[in-house]
Amino acid sequence: MVYRMVYVSAATAPLDADALLALLTRAREKNQRLGISGLLLYRDGDFIQLLEGEREAVRGLFHTIERDPRHTRTLVLLEGEAEQRLFPDWSMGFRNLSDPAVRATPGFSHLMNTPSWPTAFQHDPDGCLALLALFQPPV
Repeated sequence: MVYRMVYVSAATAPLDADALLALLTRAREKNQRLGISGLLLYRDGDFIQLLEGEREAVRGLFHTIERDPRHTRTLVLLEGEAEQRLFPDWSMGFRNLSDPAVRATPGFSHLMNTPSWPTAFQHDPDGCLALLALFQPPV
């Protein structure tokens, strides 16, 4: 079993490509050290992130993220035990949902095109997981 958490948040300031790369580099190093895998989706200042690993590690990392002054409006969409990781080989996968190629992905949710897309999943955790699963690496 693995502990899984999906949350959304908003950046307090816009992130350009260099800022996103720096954030990902630090996140990947930390996640690897903590045994956490997952995926980060970003669009226009909004994040949706899946973290998976040992319960204490995931919750501890989330509390660090929640206190990070670069985030605001943090909201947990789902959390709990799962039988296996969705992203076992990714310390932190990443997709920028503003990329037209990503938006053309079959199954890309229409909810992602709404201005309040992160909170649209608040009442649809299955849809949230289905969206994240679209970005699983091929087996």
